[in-house]
Amino acid sequence: MLERELEIYIRNGNGVRRVFTYRRWMFFTMAAGLLVLAAGGLALWPYVSGRQALESRRFEALARLSGQKAAALALRDRVRRLAEEAGRIRDFDGKLAVMVDAARDMGGVGAFPDATRLPGVPADGEAGRRLVDFLQALGGRMAVEEVAQLELMRLLAERKLEFLAKPSLWPAHGYITSGFGPRRSPFGRGGDFHNGVDIKVPTGSPVCAAGAGRVTEAGTMTGYGLRIVVSHDYGLETVYAHLQKIEVKPGEEVKRGQRIGLSGNSGRTTGSHLHYEVRAAGTPVNPRQYMLD
Repeated sequence: MLERELEIYIRNGNGVRRVFTYRRWMFFTMAAGLLVLAAGGLALWPYVSGRQALESRRFEALARLSGQKAAALALRDRVRRLAEEAGRIRDFDGKLAVMVDAARDMGGVGAFPDATRLPGVPADGEAGRRLVDFLQALGGRMAVEEVAQLELMRLLAERKLEFLAKPSLWPAHGYITSGFGPRRSPFGRGGDFHNGVDIKVPTGSPVCAAGAGRVTEAGTMTGYGLRIVVSHDYGLETVYAHLQKIEVKPGEEVKRGQRIGLSGNSGRTTGSHLHYEVRAAGTPVNPRQYMLD
């Protein structure tokens, strides 16, 4: 095979014919080509053999990335909804504050973070830190709002009790014929000071407690006839006089709007009506400042 030159002949029916001439450089060329192919195969073998593993890892990485993006989008959406809910909580707290006349700081330092400024999908560390900062600010503000809401609810409960206790109802359905203050005496002997208001109602009309409280007196008194006195919180007292009938007794707790008797014409009167007084710390005051129209 290493001879300089070889000639190959074949014999057929027509004689001897030369088929191929082999030269030595052909051998070295083929050998070099085979060596190059072998070296290339050896060099590429690690890549070829690990291609399937690389493809598998690539698909796994893509799947993880897709899952992370989906989780990040879902988290961002949940945080936005949480921020919106926190805003609604703050609005509700503001309404409670109005109801109880409590001053509230409606913005500025410590206000709820703006949900529209949420970062996008946290593909880098900066966006992730922004999301963490947002969540921390939101969590801190919600804790503050929770404390504020509890305080407002407590104040609202106190105001509700105050509202129920204060004599704000009309004690009977009628119209006022004589107001509070100086007036001409209905009995024709100059003037006098009227300690309450007279409400014109038919005899036997229901008389109700103007506010929640406790009955301290229920009986007859000179000039007042049948009379009921109800003690309320905050130093207030109400008096219902000239009744036809008393339906409560001393020591009894009554609710706001509860019927306590019937109007009449007992005592010193010129006609059937309800005499109604409000006293603050024992001093008669104008009932009209408490009576809701």
